[in-house]
Amino acid sequence: MPVTEILLLRHGHRIAWTLDPTTGKYTSNHPFPTRLPADPPLASHGVDQAEETGAYLSKELETLARQDRLRVYSSLFYRCIQTLKPMVERLRKDANPNLKVRGERGFSEWFGKAWFEQPVPADATRLKEEFFPFVDDQYESLLIPDRHGERILEIHDRIAEAFSRVIKDVDEEYEVAGRGSEEVTLLICGHAAQIICSGRVLTGNMPDDPDEDDFKCFTCGISKFRRRQPASVSHEMDDWRGVGVTGGWDCILNSWCGHLSGGEERGWHFHGDESFDSYGPGSNQGPITFDGASHEGSEGIAKL
Repeated sequence: MPVTEILLLRHGHRIAWTLDPTTGKYTSNHPFPTRLPADPPLASHGVDQAEETGAYLSKELETLARQDRLRVYSSLFYRCIQTLKPMVERLRKDANPNLKVRGERGFSEWFGKAWFEQPVPADATRLKEEFFPFVDDQYESLLIPDRHGERILEIHDRIAEAFSRVIKDVDEEYEVAGRGSEEVTLLICGHAAQIICSGRVLTGNMPDDPDEDDFKCFTCGISKFRRRQPASVSHEMDDWRGVGVTGGWDCILNSWCGHLSGGEERGWHFHGDESFDSYGPGSNQGPITFDGASHEGSEGIAKL
Protein backbone atom coordinates (compact mmCIF):
# COMPACT_ATOMS: atom_id res chain seq x y z
CA MET A 1 0.00 0.00 0.00
CA PRO A 2 2.68 2.52 -1.09
CA VAL A 3 0.40 5.54 -1.62
CA THR A 4 -0.03 6.93 1.89
CA GLU A 5 -0.46 10.66 1.29
CA ILE A 6 -2.35 12.76 -1.25
CA LEU A 7 -1.88 16.49 -1.79
CA LEU A 8 -4.45 18.48 -3.74
CA LEU A 9 -3.60 21.81 -5.32
CA ARG A 10 -6.07 24.08 -7.06
CA HIS A 11 -4.70 26.08 -9.99
CA GLY A 12 -3.97 29.79 -9.55
CA HIS A 13 -6.22 32.69 -10.51
CA ARG A 14 -6.99 32.34 -14.21
CA ILE A 15 -8.22 34.48 -17.10
CA ALA A 16 -11.99 34.27 -17.60
CA TRP A 17 -14.16 32.98 -20.44
CA THR A 18 -17.82 33.26 -21.36
CA LEU A 19 -20.29 30.71 -22.71
CA ASP A 20 -23.37 31.24 -24.86
CA PRO A 21 -25.50 28.19 -23.96
CA THR A 22 -27.76 28.71 -26.98
CA THR A 23 -24.85 28.07 -29.34
CA GLY A 24 -22.46 26.10 -27.13
CA LYS A 25 -19.68 28.53 -28.00
CA TYR A 26 -17.00 29.53 -25.48
CA THR A 27 -15.26 32.87 -26.01
CA SER A 28 -12.78 35.16 -24.29
CA ASN A 29 -11.40 38.66 -24.72
CA HIS A 30 -7.90 37.24 -24.32
CA PRO A 31 -6.03 34.81 -26.60
CA PHE A 32 -5.30 31.44 -25.03
CA PRO A 33 -1.93 29.73 -25.67
CA THR A 34 -3.56 26.50 -26.87
CA ARG A 35 -6.36 28.35 -28.73
CA LEU A 36 -8.81 25.86 -27.21
CA PRO A 37 -12.16 26.75 -25.58
CA ALA A 38 -12.17 27.17 -21.78
CA ASP A 39 -8.41 26.60 -21.65
CA PRO A 40 -7.04 29.94 -20.41
CA PRO A 41 -3.65 30.61 -18.86
CA LEU A 42 -3.20 32.06 -15.40
CA ALA A 43 -3.79 35.75 -14.88
CA SER A 44 -0.79 37.76 -13.67
CA HIS A 45 -1.87 37.31 -10.05
CA GLY A 46 -2.20 33.58 -10.65
CA VAL A 47 1.37 33.49 -11.95
CA ASP A 48 2.49 35.13 -8.71
CA GLN A 49 0.49 32.55 -6.71
CA ALA A 50 2.12 29.73 -8.68
CA GLU A 51 5.60 31.12 -7.96
CA GLU A 52 4.89 31.30 -4.22
CA THR A 53 3.42 27.81 -4.29
CA GLY A 54 6.38 26.46 -6.22
CA ALA A 55 8.85 27.94 -3.76
CA TYR A 56 7.00 26.36 -0.85
CA LEU A 57 6.25 22.93 -2.29
CA SER A 58 9.69 22.44 -3.82
CA LYS A 59 11.18 22.66 -0.32
CA GLU A 60 8.49 20.48 1.26
CA LEU A 61 8.74 17.78 -1.39
CA GLU A 62 12.45 17.84 -2.18
CA THR A 63 13.31 14.72 -0.17
CA LEU A 64 10.41 12.76 -1.64
CA ALA A 65 11.41 13.79 -5.16
CA ARG A 66 15.05 12.90 -4.53
CA GLN A 67 14.03 9.46 -3.26
CA ASP A 68 11.59 8.95 -6.14
CA ARG A 69 8.64 8.72 -3.76
CA LEU A 70 6.61 11.50 -5.39
CA ARG A 71 4.18 11.17 -8.28
CA VAL A 72 2.68 14.32 -9.78
CA TYR A 73 -0.64 14.29 -11.63
CA SER A 74 -2.62 17.11 -13.18
CA SER A 75 -5.63 17.99 -15.21
CA LEU A 76 -4.36 18.65 -18.74
CA PHE A 77 -5.92 22.09 -18.90
CA TYR A 78 -3.19 24.68 -19.39
CA ARG A 79 -3.83 26.63 -16.16
CA CYS A 80 -3.17 23.56 -14.01
CA ILE A 81 0.15 22.58 -15.56
CA GLN A 82 1.19 26.23 -15.60
CA THR A 83 0.52 26.33 -11.84
CA LEU A 84 2.83 23.34 -11.33
CA LYS A 85 5.60 24.72 -13.54
CA PRO A 86 7.62 26.65 -10.89
CA MET A 87 7.59 23.72 -8.48
CA VAL A 88 8.45 21.08 -11.06
CA GLU A 89 11.29 23.10 -12.56
CA ARG A 90 12.83 23.60 -9.11
CA LEU A 91 12.54 19.92 -8.23
CA ARG A 92 13.94 18.79 -11.57
CA LYS A 93 16.93 21.08 -11.03
CA ASP A 94 17.61 20.36 -7.35
CA ALA A 95 16.25 16.89 -6.62
CA ASN A 96 15.13 14.70 -9.51
CA PRO A 97 15.78 15.63 -13.17
CA ASN A 98 13.43 12.85 -14.27
CA LEU A 99 10.36 14.16 -12.43
CA LYS A 100 7.38 14.39 -14.77
CA VAL A 101 3.74 15.41 -14.63
CA ARG A 102 1.18 12.81 -15.64
CA GLY A 103 -1.84 14.35 -17.32
CA GLU A 104 -4.98 12.62 -16.03
CA ARG A 105 -8.25 13.65 -17.64
CA GLY A 106 -10.17 11.94 -14.88
CA PHE A 107 -9.25 15.02 -12.80
CA SER A 108 -10.46 17.49 -15.44
CA GLU A 109 -12.70 20.52 -15.03
CA TRP A 110 -16.40 20.06 -14.30
CA PHE A 111 -18.60 21.23 -17.15
CA GLY A 112 -22.35 21.02 -16.69
CA LYS A 113 -24.53 18.65 -18.69
CA ALA A 114 -25.16 20.10 -22.13
CA TRP A 115 -26.64 19.40 -25.52
CA PHE A 116 -23.28 20.39 -27.08
CA GLU A 117 -19.85 18.84 -26.60
CA GLN A 118 -17.89 20.41 -23.75
CA PRO A 119 -14.25 21.57 -24.02
CA VAL A 120 -11.30 19.20 -23.84
CA PRO A 121 -7.65 20.08 -23.12
CA ALA A 122 -4.69 19.71 -25.44
CA ASP A 123 -3.13 16.27 -25.45
CA ALA A 124 0.06 15.49 -23.54
CA THR A 125 2.23 15.34 -26.65
CA ARG A 126 1.29 18.85 -27.75
CA LEU A 127 1.66 20.25 -24.24
CA LYS A 128 5.13 18.73 -23.93
CA GLU A 129 6.34 19.85 -27.36
CA GLU A 130 4.93 23.39 -27.32
CA PHE A 131 4.74 24.46 -23.68
CA PHE A 132 5.85 22.17 -20.83
CA PRO A 133 8.74 19.75 -21.50
CA PHE A 134 8.16 18.00 -18.16
CA VAL A 135 4.76 16.60 -19.20
CA ASP A 136 4.83 12.80 -19.48
CA ASP A 137 3.72 12.09 -23.05
CA GLN A 138 3.90 8.31 -22.45
CA TYR A 139 1.20 8.35 -19.78
CA GLU A 140 -2.36 7.67 -20.94
CA SER A 141 -5.31 8.94 -18.95
CA LEU A 142 -7.08 6.20 -17.04
CA LEU A 143 -10.49 7.90 -17.28
CA ILE A 144 -12.09 10.19 -19.86
CA PRO A 145 -15.07 12.40 -18.82
CA ASP A 146 -18.32 12.45 -20.76
CA ARG A 147 -17.99 14.92 -23.66
CA HIS A 148 -21.46 16.27 -22.94
CA GLY A 149 -20.65 17.12 -19.34
CA GLU A 150 -21.97 15.79 -16.06
CA ARG A 151 -24.47 16.48 -13.36
CA ILE A 152 -23.38 17.23 -9.83
CA LEU A 153 -23.63 13.63 -8.58
CA GLU A 154 -21.95 12.27 -11.69
CA ILE A 155 -18.85 14.43 -11.18
CA HIS A 156 -18.45 12.95 -7.68
CA ASP A 157 -18.54 9.40 -9.03
CA ARG A 158 -16.14 10.31 -11.84
CA ILE A 159 -13.59 11.68 -9.36
CA ALA A 160 -14.01 8.60 -7.15
CA GLU A 161 -13.34 6.33 -10.12
CA ALA A 162 -10.31 8.38 -11.16
CA PHE A 163 -8.78 8.16 -7.69
CA SER A 164 -9.46 4.44 -7.45
CA ARG A 165 -7.67 3.81 -10.74
CA VAL A 166 -4.74 6.17 -10.13
CA ILE A 167 -4.06 4.90 -6.60
CA LYS A 168 -4.19 1.30 -7.81
CA ASP A 169 -1.86 2.14 -10.70
CA VAL A 170 0.77 3.75 -8.45
CA ASP A 171 0.47 1.06 -5.75
CA GLU A 172 1.10 -1.61 -8.37
CA GLU A 173 3.94 0.39 -9.96
CA TYR A 174 5.90 0.35 -6.69
CA GLU A 175 4.98 -3.20 -5.76
CA VAL A 176 6.16 -4.54 -9.14
CA ALA A 177 9.43 -2.64 -8.64
CA GLY A 178 9.91 -4.34 -5.26
CA ARG A 179 9.26 -1.09 -3.40
CA GLY A 180 5.88 -1.93 -1.91
CA SER A 181 6.98 -1.06 1.62
CA GLU A 182 7.88 2.54 0.74
CA GLU A 183 5.54 5.45 1.43
CA VAL A 184 4.58 7.47 -1.65
CA THR A 185 2.95 10.87 -2.00
CA LEU A 186 0.65 11.88 -4.86
CA LEU A 187 0.34 15.56 -5.76
CA ILE A 188 -2.64 16.39 -7.95
CA CYS A 189 -3.33 19.81 -9.47
CA GLY A 190 -6.90 20.44 -10.55
CA HIS A 191 -10.01 22.56 -10.42
CA ALA A 192 -12.46 23.87 -7.83
CA ALA A 193 -15.25 21.32 -8.28
CA GLN A 194 -12.74 18.50 -8.55
CA ILE A 195 -11.04 19.57 -5.30
CA ILE A 196 -14.35 19.55 -3.40
CA CYS A 197 -15.37 16.20 -4.85
CA SER A 198 -11.92 14.81 -4.04
CA GLY A 199 -12.30 15.64 -0.36
CA ARG A 200 -15.66 13.90 -0.25
CA VAL A 201 -14.69 10.75 -2.14
CA LEU A 202 -11.41 10.31 -0.27
CA THR A 203 -12.95 10.65 3.19
CA GLY A 204 -16.33 9.16 2.26
CA ASN A 205 -18.07 12.19 3.79
CA MET A 206 -20.75 13.07 1.25
CA PRO A 207 -23.25 15.66 2.55
CA ASP A 208 -26.98 15.25 1.92
CA ASP A 209 -26.88 18.63 0.18
CA PRO A 210 -24.07 18.76 -2.43
CA ASP A 211 -24.07 22.55 -2.09
CA GLU A 212 -22.73 22.32 1.46
CA ASP A 213 -19.55 24.34 1.95
CA ASP A 214 -17.40 21.60 3.49
CA PHE A 215 -14.16 21.05 1.60
CA LYS A 216 -12.49 24.28 0.50
CA CYS A 217 -10.79 25.10 -2.79
CA PHE A 218 -9.03 28.47 -2.70
CA THR A 219 -6.76 29.31 -5.62
CA CYS A 220 -3.40 27.60 -5.01
CA GLY A 221 -4.75 26.22 -1.72
CA ILE A 222 -3.17 22.97 -0.55
CA SER A 223 -5.20 20.08 0.88
CA LYS A 224 -3.61 17.03 2.47
CA PHE A 225 -5.03 13.55 3.08
CA ARG A 226 -3.49 10.58 4.90
CA ARG A 227 -4.49 7.02 4.08
CA ARG A 228 -6.21 4.98 6.74
CA GLN A 229 -4.66 1.63 7.58
CA PRO A 230 -7.28 -1.13 7.35
CA ALA A 231 -6.23 -4.76 7.55
CA SER A 232 -7.11 -5.29 3.92
CA VAL A 233 -7.68 -2.76 1.17
CA SER A 234 -9.46 -3.48 -2.09
CA HIS A 235 -8.86 -1.42 -5.20
CA GLU A 236 -12.25 -2.41 -6.57
CA MET A 237 -14.58 0.53 -7.15
CA ASP A 238 -17.40 0.03 -4.65
CA ASP A 239 -19.72 2.71 -3.27
CA TRP A 240 -17.33 5.22 -1.69
CA ARG A 241 -19.97 7.00 0.41
CA GLY A 242 -19.37 6.61 4.14
CA VAL A 243 -16.05 4.81 3.56
CA GLY A 244 -13.90 6.60 1.00
CA VAL A 245 -12.04 5.13 -1.96
CA THR A 246 -9.39 2.43 -1.38
CA GLY A 247 -10.10 2.16 2.33
CA GLY A 248 -10.62 5.84 3.07
CA TRP A 249 -8.50 8.88 3.91
CA ASP A 250 -8.33 11.45 6.71
CA CYS A 251 -8.23 15.16 5.88
CA ILE A 252 -5.21 16.86 7.46
CA LEU A 253 -5.28 20.21 5.60
CA ASN A 254 -8.34 21.77 3.97
CA SER A 255 -7.13 24.13 1.23
CA TRP A 256 -4.44 25.67 3.44
CA CYS A 257 -3.03 28.95 2.08
CA GLY A 258 -0.35 29.86 4.62
CA HIS A 259 2.31 29.90 1.87
CA LEU A 260 0.50 32.64 -0.08
CA SER A 261 1.05 36.34 0.62
CA GLY A 262 -2.57 36.99 -0.34
CA GLY A 263 -3.92 34.18 1.83
CA GLU A 264 -7.28 32.61 0.99
CA GLU A 265 -8.72 33.90 -2.27
CA ARG A 266 -11.50 33.05 -4.71
CA GLY A 267 -13.14 30.27 -2.72
CA TRP A 268 -15.95 28.39 -4.46
CA HIS A 269 -18.60 25.82 -3.69
CA PHE A 270 -21.39 24.09 -5.58
CA HIS A 271 -24.55 26.08 -6.26
CA GLY A 272 -26.69 23.31 -7.72
CA ASP A 273 -26.23 21.66 -11.07
CA GLU A 274 -24.74 23.51 -13.99
CA SER A 275 -26.96 22.35 -16.81
CA PHE A 276 -27.38 23.61 -20.35
CA ASP A 277 -29.80 20.91 -21.54
CA SER A 278 -32.69 23.35 -21.86
CA TYR A 279 -30.94 25.74 -24.25
CA GLY A 280 -30.62 25.55 -28.01
CA PRO A 281 -31.50 22.17 -29.56
CA GLY A 282 -31.96 20.77 -26.04
CA SER A 283 -34.78 23.17 -25.21
CA ASN A 284 -37.52 20.95 -26.63
CA GLN A 285 -37.03 18.25 -24.01
CA GLY A 286 -38.52 20.28 -21.17
CA PRO A 287 -37.13 21.10 -17.73
CA ILE A 288 -34.36 18.98 -16.26
CA THR A 289 -34.69 18.00 -12.60
CA PHE A 290 -31.96 17.56 -10.03
CA ASP A 291 -31.86 13.79 -10.57
CA GLY A 292 -31.27 14.27 -14.29
CA ALA A 293 -34.76 13.29 -15.44
CA SER A 294 -36.29 15.09 -18.41
CA HIS A 295 -39.98 15.97 -18.27
CA GLU A 296 -41.31 16.89 -21.70
CA GLY A 297 -44.18 19.30 -21.68
CA SER A 298 -44.03 19.94 -17.95
CA GLU A 299 -44.38 23.46 -16.67
CA GLY A 300 -42.20 25.45 -14.32
CA ILE A 301 -38.49 25.95 -13.89
CA ALA A 302 -35.99 23.11 -13.69
CA LYS A 303 -34.32 22.64 -10.33
CA LEU A 304 -30.66 22.95 -11.18
